[in-house]
Amino acid sequence: MICLGCLVERKIKQNYCVKCTKELFGGVSPKPLEFDKKEFYQARAEFAKRMNISGVQDKISLKFENKRLIPIASQGEYILKPAPFGEVGMSNPADLPANEHLSMVISKKIFKIRTADCGLIKFSDGELAYITKRFDYTDTQEKFDQEDFASILGVTPAKDGADYKYSSKTYIDCIKALKAYTPASMINILDFVKRIILNYLISNGDAHLKNFSLYSQPNKNDLMLTPNYDVLNTRYHINNESSDMAMELFDTHTKEFDAIGFLSHQDFKKFATFAGLSQNQFISIITQASNIKDVEKIVNKSYLSDEGKKFYIKSYRDRLYKRLLYNPKIK
Repeated sequence: MICLGCLVERKIKQNYCVKCTKELFGGVSPKPLEFDKKEFYQARAEFAKRMNISGVQDKISLKFENKRLIPIASQGEYILKPAPFGEVGMSNPADLPANEHLSMVISKKIFKIRTADCGLIKFSDGELAYITKRFDYTDTQEKFDQEDFASILGVTPAKDGADYKYSSKTYIDCIKALKAYTPASMINILDFVKRIILNYLISNGDAHLKNFSLYSQPNKNDLMLTPNYDVLNTRYHINNESSDMAMELFDTHTKEFDAIGFLSHQDFKKFATFAGLSQNQFISIITQASNIKDVEKIVNKSYLSDEGKKFYIKSYRDRLYKRLLYNPKIK
């Protein structure tokens, strides 16, 4: 069967291979969830006032105890996100967990980005939900100091409007913050540039300021980018997305963009150069991104519907060949 963690087909009787069982559950294979999606929403309603996890998508915390994953109001070890329940105003809602899981696997395997441990898990009725292990607590439940880029850049809805997460800053502003606040800035910057190119290629229109964060371990001052999180192909679910990315790369468009009307190789090359990456580092990222055979292999092993797989592969190929690798010669 195909592992619900790494999406590799292996001769395993359990839902997760040995490696994923170790990474995600500390080596102890969990039982399927003992509740269904209806009971999930009952638990979410019960915990609503006490939950300390944010975001638009419905989710609850889980603790892992005696091979069982149990809903808990706060300080859980895991976050569980199912497909939306009922009418939600988006296309293909049933594919949402598999979409996010696939995108996270591509982040980890193709782009070699530090990515939150995650997988799919079965409700009691067999329906799959997305599960991710929290990275903001130590093994002894000490909380990491963590701030998202909206907070780091001083952006608020009161000051910058309802669209503050998207329109008030650019990805270049995030690069500037990394240079200012992280001692190992080039390690973080290389990682960040990879994330921007990944989000572009998978058509993630939700890579906003609150979906990038810095953190430090308790009693330590060194800030680092958190593992990658909240990554998916949003265009598959929201067909009326008007822009290529959640935020602008630069404060002003490049002459290449003005000439052809979309982001291309030259835009991302200039972005990487501003970030301080060498030509070889940029070429290395593009080479990783261009590994289309391995991307397609992962997509086809995923738990997306057949329609979802076709859409994901086509959108990735289009962004790669028609845009990222397109190199306009503008005088």
